[in-house]
Amino acid sequence: MSGGRTLTLLKWTHVLAMPLCAAALLVGGQRDARADDTQLSIYFVGCAAPTGFHGYLARGAEEAGKNLGVKVTYIYPDELTIPNQVEKIEEAIAAKANGIALCEFAQDSAYTEVAATAKAAGIAFGSAAAPPAGAQIRDPNDIFLFRTGSDEKAAGTLSGKRLIAMGVKGRVVVDDQQPGDATCRDRAESEIATLKAAGINADFLEASMDPGQEAEAVGNYLRKNPDTAAATSVCNISAGLLSAKADSGRSDLIVTGFDLDAQALDAVRDGRQAFTIDQQQFWRGYMPVLLLTHYLKYGLVEANYFLTGPTIVDKSNIEQVGKLVTAGYR
Repeated sequence: MSGGRTLTLLKWTHVLAMPLCAAALLVGGQRDARADDTQLSIYFVGCAAPTGFHGYLARGAEEAGKNLGVKVTYIYPDELTIPNQVEKIEEAIAAKANGIALCEFAQDSAYTEVAATAKAAGIAFGSAAAPPAGAQIRDPNDIFLFRTGSDEKAAGTLSGKRLIAMGVKGRVVVDDQQPGDATCRDRAESEIATLKAAGINADFLEASMDPGQEAEAVGNYLRKNPDTAAATSVCNISAGLLSAKADSGRSDLIVTGFDLDAQALDAVRDGRQAFTIDQQQFWRGYMPVLLLTHYLKYGLVEANYFLTGPTIVDKSNIEQVGKLVTAGYR
């Protein structure tokens, strides 16, 4: 079992604001979930500690546990790799969880074997990540009971179409901070294809989750390609990209991104960032717990994949959305 410590969740305002050292988090309600007085146990295997973006997923899982009267345990690998995450799934199986929700970040093939192990143990297994691009009806042979997330190729297309509608002229750089993440690659490839289909030059740029390294990579690109009109950050809030924009003196550079946090809200409010693509990440934590609970209690299986996004957040709706982000629900 990889390193991990347990924390009882008390105040999520602190969880969202401060980093945690813990690698496991116990949340949930007090009333029994089944007629036999045995409380359901659901493990949420996350991709990272419950801070920032992943804090919203964990908060969603927590609230679902409270509302449904099930015990939810949030665990995550100290370092996000496929073997480490699979080890955490195996930890949940060994704990005899009734259900497991997974923050899937790799291709399905990485989880096929452990999904079969969970099924053999009688454990319901669902994905808190993007469904197959363009798919709405669940495949009955899917290794996951459900998938809850944004259609990421549709998200990339939406981002590209919005840039086209804004009248972007010149080159667009699509900045991927996690080249090994299938979600980010889907966003990037789809946006680039949409832009190129409209006759706009678009390039893929491998960067880093480290804002300083990202700023350097984007800054170098801008110097080599002075005709660049827009830049999209596909895998993270664009701290490094915004720094590169400021450092290069390119106040005219259109910056776009994905997901929401306080920094993205401020950047959209003050115009440094044109828009962000939201996947309503709170739902990505809440809905897997609800779907697992309803399957385990009532045998219900959703016929559709549950799409939490994509939606656009820009100056037209930033104030309404901002209140929900501050409260920990967007």
